[in-house]
Amino acid sequence: MKKVLKFALRALLLLLAALVLTVAVGFGYLYTHGMSGIAHTSAPAAGQIRVACVGDSTTYGHGITGWPKNNYPSQLQNLLGEGWHVNNYGVSSFAVQSTSDRPYATLQHYADSLAYKADYVVFMMGCNDSKPENWVSTEAFRAELCTLLDSYAGSQIVLCTPAAAFFLEGQTEGTTNHDIQPLIVEQIAQVCREVAAERAYTLVDIHTLTADHAEWFAKDGVHPDNTGAAAMAQAVCDVLSGLQ
Repeated sequence: MKKVLKFALRALLLLLAALVLTVAVGFGYLYTHGMSGIAHTSAPAAGQIRVACVGDSTTYGHGITGWPKNNYPSQLQNLLGEGWHVNNYGVSSFAVQSTSDRPYATLQHYADSLAYKADYVVFMMGCNDSKPENWVSTEAFRAELCTLLDSYAGSQIVLCTPAAAFFLEGQTEGTTNHDIQPLIVEQIAQVCREVAAERAYTLVDIHTLTADHAEWFAKDGVHPDNTGAAAMAQAVCDVLSGLQ
């Protein structure tokens, strides 16, 4: 009987060890590929210029290999240097509109981005607003966008158009992966351009930057890879550097 119990205990311990290892490896993969949802923010040092990157999964870095170093806000931090402090407030699947399935303004990340008191808010959101269940009209999106941006009073707004989304396998209309509508994303990008012009915001046209680079979105048609994230970081860096 003792031998049977010892064997059963060893088998149970081995099973638990294998389970822990599997969970650890799985979590490690999700974390390093920007799919864990874990956010890293920190407090700036005295004198640093504060930059809040606000957005959805593109800002967060969903699907980025080596996520901690290669999501676009992290790359932006490296480009800008020690005189700047960049925090990533991107959250996957969230949207501008309060009527959407996941409004950004309901998040603690949103409250944290306000409390950060950024010198610059780099705002890039809208792809999730294009989902059929969320989309109302360009007028409704414009109103909600302006309301959300108004809440960052005291910060200089750098408004980015959302990255382009791409149809896969010869499709030309409707939705692509993650229920995103590429043609609606184009309309959203145009609204962002118009709002930036009307309100004298600084514009970074990420949609135009990415529109001819479907290869950056080969994984799912929606999320840019490391090269795309690097290109976005450089575009934002060029604009921010020019504002100083």
